[in-house]
Amino acid sequence: MTTYRIEFGPAWPVPPITVDFTDRSAAARQVAEHAIPYLRPVLAEKGRPELADCFFHTDRALTGGQFMWLDLAGEKAARFCPARLTPVTNSGAAS
Repeated sequence: MTTYRIEFGPAWPVPPITVDFTDRSAAARQVAEHAIPYLRPVLAEKGRPELADCFFHTDRALTGGQFMWLDLAGEKAARFCPARLTPVTNSGAAS
């Protein structure tokens, strides 16, 4: 099963999305494209607009994720907007 519903932490105004994780890199890009427009104004309000230049990262088991921002030159990083991943079952599939 490779399709997951992603629900974001309650402190973040990002609506849920369902994504096919067959290609994990493509899925992470899709999640970021969906969420960043919602995150950008919140991050600006918090005084951290640079964090909108981030990527979505999941754990190995595809049970949780978060957004990450890295500044390699400045040796800084931030994690924010946790998410829960839930497998989506296809009720029409044969058993």
